[in-house]
Amino acid sequence: MLASGKASMQKRDFNAATIEFKNVLQQDATNAEARFLLGKSLFEMGRPSEALVELGKAREAGYPVGELAPMVGAAMMLRGEADKFIAEYAAAEVSEPKAKAEVKAALATAYGVKGKYQQSREAAEAALQADPGNVTAQLLIAQLLRVAGDYAGAMAQIERTIQTAPKSGAPWLAKAEQLVQTNGDATSAVAAYREALRLMPDNLRAHLGLIQELIRQRDFDGAQRQLALLEKLQPKGLQGRYFATMLAYERRDLKTAFESAQELLRVAPDNARFLQLAGAIEYERGSYLQAIAHLGKALPSSPSPVAVRVLMSRAQLRAGDPAKALSFLQPLLDGDRRAPAEVYSLAADCYLQQNDGEAAKKMYAKAVELNPDDARGRTVLALSQLNEGRSEQGMADLKSIAGSTAGGEAEVAMITAHIQGNRLDEALTVIDALERKQADKPLAPYFRGRVQQLQGQRDKARASFEQAVARQASYAPAVTALALLDLDDGKPANAAARYEKLVAAAPQDVGARLGLVAARARAGAKPEEVRNQLEEAVKLFPESDLPRLTLVGTLLDRGDFNAALKAAQDGVARFPKSAGLIQAQGLAELALGSHNQAAQSFSKAAALQPNSVDPLMHMANVQMARKDMPAAIAQLRKVLAMKPDHLPAQARLVTLLARSGKADEAMSVAKNVQKQLPNEPSGWLLEGDLLAMKGNRTGAVVALKTAFAKRASDETAIKLHNALMAASQTAEADKLGADWLAKRPQSPAFNFYLGEQSIGRRDYERAEQYYRTVMATQPDNAVVLNNLAWLLHRSGKPGALEMGEKALALAPDSEAVLDTVAEIHAGAGRMDKALTLQKRAVERSPAMPVLRLHLAQYLIKNGHKSEARAELDRLTAMGSGFAAQEEVQKLLASL
Repeated sequence: MLASGKASMQKRDFNAATIEFKNVLQQDATNAEARFLLGKSLFEMGRPSEALVELGKAREAGYPVGELAPMVGAAMMLRGEADKFIAEYAAAEVSEPKAKAEVKAALATAYGVKGKYQQSREAAEAALQADPGNVTAQLLIAQLLRVAGDYAGAMAQIERTIQTAPKSGAPWLAKAEQLVQTNGDATSAVAAYREALRLMPDNLRAHLGLIQELIRQRDFDGAQRQLALLEKLQPKGLQGRYFATMLAYERRDLKTAFESAQELLRVAPDNARFLQLAGAIEYERGSYLQAIAHLGKALPSSPSPVAVRVLMSRAQLRAGDPAKALSFLQPLLDGDRRAPAEVYSLAADCYLQQNDGEAAKKMYAKAVELNPDDARGRTVLALSQLNEGRSEQGMADLKSIAGSTAGGEAEVAMITAHIQGNRLDEALTVIDALERKQADKPLAPYFRGRVQQLQGQRDKARASFEQAVARQASYAPAVTALALLDLDDGKPANAAARYEKLVAAAPQDVGARLGLVAARARAGAKPEEVRNQLEEAVKLFPESDLPRLTLVGTLLDRGDFNAALKAAQDGVARFPKSAGLIQAQGLAELALGSHNQAAQSFSKAAALQPNSVDPLMHMANVQMARKDMPAAIAQLRKVLAMKPDHLPAQARLVTLLARSGKADEAMSVAKNVQKQLPNEPSGWLLEGDLLAMKGNRTGAVVALKTAFAKRASDETAIKLHNALMAASQTAEADKLGADWLAKRPQSPAFNFYLGEQSIGRRDYERAEQYYRTVMATQPDNAVVLNNLAWLLHRSGKPGALEMGEKALALAPDSEAVLDTVAEIHAGAGRMDKALTLQKRAVERSPAMPVLRLHLAQYLIKNGHKSEARAELDRLTAMGSGFAAQEEVQKLLASL
């Protein structure tokens, strides 16, 4: 039976061999040779754990350590247990020279895997002292020379070994591996692997190395053929499965790759290579926290720690923790050796996400110094010149990059800069150049569509976006642009259908999933359905904070502040370093009137993002809620000290300065915005608002006409129309309104504005028409539904309660909606219902006196005079702070 097993091994029929050896051991459990051969067969079958059990028993039975050591070492290192092998075999006593050399060579290999290169050299030299012809030790010396950076010396050592051991395939294998590791000639590397396999056709490492090199060269079909040969050699072997997983990963068959990686980790959960590959797969799947977990386990014993650190940093960056991402790169940046250009470029990205532009610029400069062909780094440096006001030099550099590189990074940067500067014709010229470079990619038609939108050419823009999607169905920006056009045209079902196709094409795209939910909401999905879909997205993408942020934002928009706070708190518990979720928690706390807690949340977010102005802007909101205008103004000035061109801070500052009686300072800020953005309407919009606040209606019209001329949009049209009406230029206002509606008849914003204007003129019929136009495209707009409910009630038309209850379902905690629905119930004599709702409205906004006035009216009608008097006394105490004092006194007199 032992002889039969050996014969089966020679035929590489290891299944048959294991059966024979097990039969031998059933008759004689102490047969050391059978144990060893059983372990070797199991190893060859890719079952290292079982192999180690049998090899351990073989050692106990007295099998020679010299023969055991290489096999045990290979199995343990496959399981990531180099330390264990060293502990068990470092002190092994072997007298026979060749056997001693084998043990020492195996130890040298294990030390090398752990990065203990001095011990590795000592063990290799001891092996050669015992047996100068030991090929493993000779090649380990070459490997150590390579580790020390002496690549020429390493290759010379390998060539000597080829000469001294012409029948051995191992030196050819070492040559192939060095060529691969040093980016040598790829053709020579493949040839060396094939020569190694000619001399040792059953060598697993040579097969695996060749497969890996073919994958690296993206010869996937060649790699697949080689894997088929390997499968015959080692059916279902662990290493073969590893490279099959890698091949699936490189082919972007992430489903197969993920499933295969899980199988690998079940067998060898501590194998650094398996963990690294699993981490890469999780990264591509968007499961960044799981990728981080795998890579963190791989890092201490990885044979390629630089690659692990780089991928770990990328995962941390995607997970929203740029500080931690940078910490994984720091050992590479601080090391004695200069890091690869990729490391500096990635470090720059980390700094950018922390809003540290200067540090990012330095890192990009180093990346470009190491790799002058780094188009992205050069592009970012050119953009920094644009941002610093050196626009001529920056644009010249971008043109130079565009002319010397095949990629489109520089063109995209130029297009973006031209669009931001409202230089649309120049943008189109660069888009044409990008089209010539990337005739089959979606970028050029997408950007052309954006420019056409800004030019008011909606039909042409739609055609361009459709062209982009035709080139790449999963290109989310173009799909989103088309969906927004559909929504703008009042076709939310079409928008949802687009997102459904995008989700099918890119199921791992969290943005696509959230876009689908938003489109379904616009198409009339009930609030609870929307919430359920967002909660499902949270489960589908557990490694992303974006679904949670969207859920919180949706709940805040609905006015369901308690639910928003709970969702935000759950999110922060899951992502404690997510500044976005911490800020969302602060917004919910602010909405609930918990000013101190909100301030604490925004302070935490600021600590996580010390170079971000967002938390500071939120702190200004807290101070405004506290009525502390000087503190809010100081906070906004702090924002502008960090980011002088931050438009939201400038706009807020203009308003607060004007309210504080500092009109000249406010105008200075508005004029500064005009200088910063001479081709944008923003500065003139601010000036127009400011002049209107000062009562200079003619001046406001002039400023807002300038804004409208710079960019005709809903915002500028509304502002100008309002200013014309205020200046009694009614005919011109009517013409503007008619022209704008002729151009954009379904515009939700403009129709809503006209609806409010009509209510102000008590033209309820026209107001209803405008609001119904808005509702056709925004059926879930709670504000519109509420206004319609109020109009129908005041006009005595049917449907008011139904409309109000729909608004209440969308915004259950909105004091405005509660007030409207309470009024409708009161008008129908349902006073208990009216009181319940009005009390909720007062609880939501206790500082709004009109809500208390309505509550007092309902209390009186329901016979609760003492409670009504208490409410009216509160209102009386406000004096001139509440304009409806005459009504208050009438109600008091009626008690």
